[in-house]
Amino acid sequence: MQTSTLNNIHQSSSSSPSDSGFSLLEMVVAITLLTIGLLGVASAIGYAIVASNHGRSITNTKLLAVSMLEQMETLRDTNSLTFGQIANVGHVDDHGAVKVFAGFQPGFQQVSTNPGPDGIFGTADDLIDAGPDGNFGTVDDFVNPNFAVVGVTRQVQITDLSPKLKKIQVSVDYSVAGGTKQLLVTGYLNDNSTSSYIP
Repeated sequence: MQTSTLNNIHQSSSSSPSDSGFSLLEMVVAITLLTIGLLGVASAIGYAIVASNHGRSITNTKLLAVSMLEQMETLRDTNSLTFGQIANVGHVDDHGAVKVFAGFQPGFQQVSTNPGPDGIFGTADDLIDAGPDGNFGTVDDFVNPNFAVVGVTRQVQITDLSPKLKKIQVSVDYSVAGGTKQLLVTGYLNDNSTSSYIP
């Protein structure tokens, strides 16, 4: 008689470690770390935006101040104004000039994107719009507040150091997050458009 032995094969009910999933505690820790990392990235992006805006404000402010100094040289070089006319209101010398000039406004004034009828920035007519007809000096001229640069004011101080030399200080106040800052630029202008030296 032939006897056969049955081999019982038992399969293990436990799975290998590689098949197991994450526990709830591990998931909570992972999500917490991911959240902290994302908050750090968001904070860095926010700081970069603020720094970029601040840098843009400083650059624009420097351009406003330097452009005013360059305008003074151009006015002198093109004989649009005489050397004596490049002055603040009340100190203008119109002697020998082709046209009468009122002068540059003292104190802080709104900065305009438009030079007004006289074509010179920093004067009293900077916010004047020519109106629908496009001609200055007609009845439809009006003060256009849209020409004003928001959050920026400028002061031009012109001091006679000698009959042949003027000191020009341009101060620009500009808005930044949390307040206002000021930039001061100083330049010197002589009465000779062909020379940088005082004779």
